[in-house]
Amino acid sequence: MLHLLPQTPPYEVVIDRTEWYFGETAVNVLMVGIAHEGMAFPITWAALPSKGGSGVEAQTEVLERFLEIVDPDSIKVITADREFISVPWMRRLQDRGIPFAIRLRSDRRIWEAPEGPSLPARMYARTVSLGSERVLEGMRYLSGAQENRSQEDRTPVRVVMRRIGDEDAEDPFLILATSGIDPDVATALYERRWEIETMFAALKSRGFNLEETHVTEPGKVENLIGLLALAFGWARLVGEERAAREGGPSTKSHGRKERSLFRYGLDRLQNILSTPEPQDQAFFRCLTGLRSPSVFVAGGHSGGI
Repeated sequence: MLHLLPQTPPYEVVIDRTEWYFGETAVNVLMVGIAHEGMAFPITWAALPSKGGSGVEAQTEVLERFLEIVDPDSIKVITADREFISVPWMRRLQDRGIPFAIRLRSDRRIWEAPEGPSLPARMYARTVSLGSERVLEGMRYLSGAQENRSQEDRTPVRVVMRRIGDEDAEDPFLILATSGIDPDVATALYERRWEIETMFAALKSRGFNLEETHVTEPGKVENLIGLLALAFGWARLVGEERAAREGGPSTKSHGRKERSLFRYGLDRLQNILSTPEPQDQAFFRCLTGLRSPSVFVAGGHSGGI
């Protein structure tokens, strides 16, 4: 999949989990992708054996698969939500020299020093006004689930907080634990995490309808996602080439694009394959995107077929 990504390092990496059900059977997939212009590219994934959140063992396994393909030095940042907040997970990233920005729960306790008292994160954030940010001064420390762990079990991070809702909001704060990045740009980097959500939508309801296949056995789910990931990358490349050649999808009145570049490319491929008159030349041109993605996309700027 990395071959199909029309982008060079350093990469903004996103990790998340998606889950759906066939009857009472949960299908639970953990995935690592690379953010790319609004929609992440899937790179590695693992189908989990049971429903619910992933543990540090599964997170580490899918990360190690990713690092077999991408060198840690090629990673600008990893962003993740509140499922990925364990100290062993953060330490593994730090040990590998991988920068991160990970969202914390508002009740997560933060230490000002390796030893001494701690406070819930929301106590530091309560004075932040709506839309404003605060970077806590100096290094702060996080511990595991048990509050009485020794200071050796605490990991150092920089903490960034932004108020994103009023007092009536369920969680009015975006609180990030960061390492290896400038904390002043942490929230901007974290915003790219949303691109894995749009990729999940492309694999599911807004594209390939993955959840309607009724496949539930983890090994088969992983194989199916492999095929769909390849098709996703191809459709996205065709969409980028089409946008360069014809102009991009139209913009709606609220300012958003009518279709994503993935959908734009998928519609192009469906049109080529479903028209009564064969479009061999157009189809084989699209196939070249699988062999030479950058050349293919660049060809759209020069007016290819």
